[in-house]
Amino acid sequence: MIKYRADIDGLRALAVLPVVLFHAHIPGMSGGFVGVDIFFVISGYLICTLIANEIQAGQFSLLRFYERRCRRILPALFFLLIGVSGLASWILLPPDMESFCRSLLAAALFSSNIYFWRSASYFDGASEFKPLLHTWSLGVEEQFYIVMPVLLYAIGRWGRARFGAPLMVFSLVSFAIAVWGLSHAPTANFYLLPSRFWELCSGALVSLGIREQSIPRAWREWIGLAGAAMIGYAIVGLSEESPFPGWNALYPCVGAAAVILAGASEGSTVSRLLKLPPLVVVGTLSYSLYLWHWPLLALAKYHAARELTDGETAAVLAGAFIAAWFSWRFVETPVRRRTQLFTTKFIFSATAIAIVLASTVGLAGVSSKGFPARYPAFSWQEIPGKERFNERSCFLDEDQTYREWRGKDCYLAHGGGRGTVLLWGDSYAAHYAPGITDQAQQFDIDMLQYTASACPPIFGYYTATRPHCREFNEQIPRLIEKFHVTAVIMAGRWESLLKRGVGPADVAATVKRLQGLGMQVYVVGQSPAFYNDAQILFAQSKLTADAAEGSAPLSFKRSINSKLHDALPPQVFIDPLRYLCAEKDCAYRRQGQFMVGDAGHFSVFGSNLAVARYFPFYRRTANTR
Repeated sequence: MIKYRADIDGLRALAVLPVVLFHAHIPGMSGGFVGVDIFFVISGYLICTLIANEIQAGQFSLLRFYERRCRRILPALFFLLIGVSGLASWILLPPDMESFCRSLLAAALFSSNIYFWRSASYFDGASEFKPLLHTWSLGVEEQFYIVMPVLLYAIGRWGRARFGAPLMVFSLVSFAIAVWGLSHAPTANFYLLPSRFWELCSGALVSLGIREQSIPRAWREWIGLAGAAMIGYAIVGLSEESPFPGWNALYPCVGAAAVILAGASEGSTVSRLLKLPPLVVVGTLSYSLYLWHWPLLALAKYHAARELTDGETAAVLAGAFIAAWFSWRFVETPVRRRTQLFTTKFIFSATAIAIVLASTVGLAGVSSKGFPARYPAFSWQEIPGKERFNERSCFLDEDQTYREWRGKDCYLAHGGGRGTVLLWGDSYAAHYAPGITDQAQQFDIDMLQYTASACPPIFGYYTATRPHCREFNEQIPRLIEKFHVTAVIMAGRWESLLKRGVGPADVAATVKRLQGLGMQVYVVGQSPAFYNDAQILFAQSKLTADAAEGSAPLSFKRSINSKLHDALPPQVFIDPLRYLCAEKDCAYRRQGQFMVGDAGHFSVFGSNLAVARYFPFYRRTANTR
């Protein structure tokens, strides 16, 4: 048995609260996602302590270990899956219900992290509408629980007192994979166990390093304070744009390990603060709170089809705390106790039945394409658009470098040799490609596409999710010379970029550099983007299937374009909203056709309309003004 430590429950509170506040978009919590990494360290510490003690005492049983893990994790998880499945069947339209059922199947089979890694793409549905996305971390832990007991048992057979050195080797290898993955496989790096194994091992190494002799008080104080400072920096100093996991994950992981170490034996000031009753209470509820907060936020946003107000967010979080308390009180606590009802046989049998039932529901939802009988009037169609972005040739994906750009094959229009205009940006630049291609005769200048997924046209820009972006953008001067470029059109998903701390001044600096190269420059502002796919919005609006028009609020503040306009030189900025939107909302459907193929990328119809209305170098007639 492991001696109960109230400070670890307090540390759990310090892990879950930043995650909840980060997901609720509370200011000041830009790195709140690191709470998951703190959970990993805590899990590694507790699991390794338990296993190592039993192995050294000659009492380890793999069956008993998995029974304890089943009692601790699965009842609350399957209770969540039941509740969220019910809510999802009421709220989600068939395409999103089908995706939910796929994730339900993955969660039931302890492979959520693998599923979300494999299904992640730039054009995948908005992550904030995926109710089970957060179960990826459970997948990592559950896979760790499969590997770690076997690994420790094998090490124990070799020498009972020699756990530390082999685990350190495995940790260093895992950390090296995490650092390598930042630039080579960022999505897999985030979701999969090999690059996260060292985080759980951080806690395991602390467990193995704690001995009967006490650490001097002064050392405990400094270790605890240093650990708390590292955690604090990670929560407020990191952001979604920080390369992660890897070097930056050292802050929450080493910090959490230090706090745990300092709290052993006689404790420290930090550990005594963590023992404060409010933190211990939240820590006790932390697992269920982690499970419930994200699905409730995701489903509430989906149902509202807009950003939640502060009051709505507070109400949802209050509901998450209530659900967490109910789960802890009536599901977690009773099952964790071995009684005449909750025997070992009952636990394993109930687990098998729950897995089969959840998998059956998931498979049924996938095979039926989201239980469409719930919405008989809804019909999903593939809207033409993205397949004509010239993906993997002129619009590069995350795994491609600038060297794979096809050069001369990326001309969208040939205007007779008067020069070349370079279309530069991310997917919100690429979505103009169909319109330019279809109306190539309206351009009397060559139009060349140079675009990359999630790579905005900003010199010096770096993001961990697209590590090749900076190098891709730095090729612009070379391309200008090679293809005799006389003008550059910059377009991007500015609303996303500005959320990441890149401001109008950075755009202006890029424009200035291009003008210094003799370029005529245009910046096309943020085009319409909505809270969900246009077809979902259309169905939620209760409009009839033959309705020609449909409009909805934008998913961003229009001031984004105003700020860009004010930061740029005269005659540079073009505002798409001026040509496509009304004062309070914007059309996602015109003339019986969808303007966008998802939540923001133009369809072929929308691309043609946008190019004809405001794209530079387009020869407009009276019919296209």
